[in-house]
Amino acid sequence: MLILTLTAAISILHPLHCESKESSSCKGPTPWQMAFLLSGFGLLLVGASGIRPCNLAFGADQFNPKTKSGKRAISSFFNWYYFTFTFAVMVSLTVIVYVQSNVNWALGLAIPTFLMFLSCAVFFIGTRIYVMVIPQSSPLTSAVQVIVAAIKKRMLRIGGTPGNLNKQ
Repeated sequence: MLILTLTAAISILHPLHCESKESSSCKGPTPWQMAFLLSGFGLLLVGASGIRPCNLAFGADQFNPKTKSGKRAISSFFNWYYFTFTFAVMVSLTVIVYVQSNVNWALGLAIPTFLMFLSCAVFFIGTRIYVMVIPQSSPLTSAVQVIVAAIKKRMLRIGGTPGNLNKQ
């Protein structure tokens, strides 16, 4: 997110504005500017794909599913998680887009960047009190097992008999 914010805020990191839409003097981004922008998108993609699937599992690990209160707390956690996630999406699709459209792109990108840094700080401050569940096996082993099972079962028909999928 920081790289995208820098792209909007620092003039050397983005192409100059065109005088008019009909002007032929408009120049696109340089290869260096495009590489900087795409690296920002790439890092954003890696960060989001690393955080989003882990949020729910990490949050659920904080409660003991073997107790009645733990089961209730897990259910409550999921309700609050989806409520706050939906609220955050609504805010980002209204306030942030409004700021980007009517005030300034750099400020519109700086707001979520600041909030991400704030959330990271809160997360790391609370690290000592989190329940850390030690994995029982390698996550790579599980991923490979899924891939192998998918390859083995790629020709299965509905009903469980292997064969050509084109035959009905």
